Amino acid sequence: MMGSATEVSLLDEDPAITGALFADIRAAIGRGRDRLEPSCLLVLDIDHYRALVEDRGDESAHHALIRVAHTIVGMLPPGTPAARLGSDKFAALLNATGLRDALRLAETIRATLAGVGPRPETATDPFSVSIGVADAVGLHGETPAAALERAGEALFRAKREGRNRTKVAHPPRPILTEIRSQP
Repeated sequence: MMGSATEVSLLDEDPAITGALFADIRAAIGRGRDRLEPSCLLVLDIDHYRALVEDRGDESAHHALIRVAHTIVGMLPPGTPAARLGSDKFAALLNATGLRDALRLAETIRATLAGVGPRPETATDPFSVSIGVADAVGLHGETPAAALERAGEALFRAKREGRNRTKVAHPPRPILTEIRSQP
């Protein structure tokens, strides 16, 4: 399993780090199935990131990524697997965490970043993040890709509904392993 997220690891788009996150999600799925120990998955990205790059330049956008990575690392419980999924998208797996606690953490991260500039000294240059939360990761036979897809769909719903918000994914659909006919 992957070690604790660091600011440097969250700024790296290394496929090995993303692969380690998938391995951790797979392990959480096993625990969820075997012990009914669900986990939650957070997927977040910076709102209007492309405009930030185009309007303020690469350096300002890079400072925004650093600020997000620093905030995530500072707020996640120790040992939480997290990765940068690409561009301005990040994910974190909250092992053995229920939806209520995951939402509380997601909202704390979102609120901390809301209105904070890409550089701490430029609060007049704000940015925000949107977050998708998938709960019950590990239940119902869900794959890591399906869990990330659910969290991603919630993230995009947050963006469609105005950005700078957190949305919960629809629950996973149970996978039928056996069909029995009624007597």
